[in-house]
Amino acid sequence: MQVGIAGLFGEYGTDWGVVMAASVLAALPTILLFSLLQRRLVAGMTAGAVKE
Repeated sequence: MQVGIAGLFGEYGTDWGVVMAASVLAALPTILLFSLLQRRLVAGMTAGAVKE
């Protein structure tokens, strides 16, 4: 994905709107996955921190 975004940069100019749109689309799956699994991640981190 990064190689594709890097290909959007031109030698004499760059369409920053297209670059930013591609960056958002590249980050979207990670953001969605984190938001869906956030509760489990936090629960797992706090469960390991409890000392008996």
